[in-house]
Amino acid sequence: MRIRYLDRGVESISVWQEQDEVHLPKEGGLAPAFLPQYRALDEITRRPSLDERLPRLLQPDFLDPDLLDPATLTDTRIAVRDQFIAEAARSSGRRKAVLELAASHLEDSVAMDEEVRRSLAVLLRG
Repeated sequence: MRIRYLDRGVESISVWQEQDEVHLPKEGGLAPAFLPQYRALDEITRRPSLDERLPRLLQPDFLDPDLLDPATLTDTRIAVRDQFIAEAARSSGRRKAVLELAASHLEDSVAMDEEVRRSLAVLLRG
């Protein structure tokens, strides 16, 4: 058995014509270059842990930080409760029952806020 040389192949091109070349079209601009989006790749490869995701779920970005103040939150509950009571007085039927139920839930929340405030005041007094 005879082994041939492995250096066979194209050494040079003897006949070269212009139409053999690949040319870009003369009219129009070039297409925009593809640039990878690193941030999207990072989101795929580095998933946030549960400890990192929970605060974002509990405190959304669009929430006004002043609403997390206990006094502001209580004032907001009272204002919404008063609006529900006023709307329930103008409504009738099932809508009235739903608004009154919502107002009673808010009343319970306001009462619990008041109880927590009183308890904290007693604890802070010593």
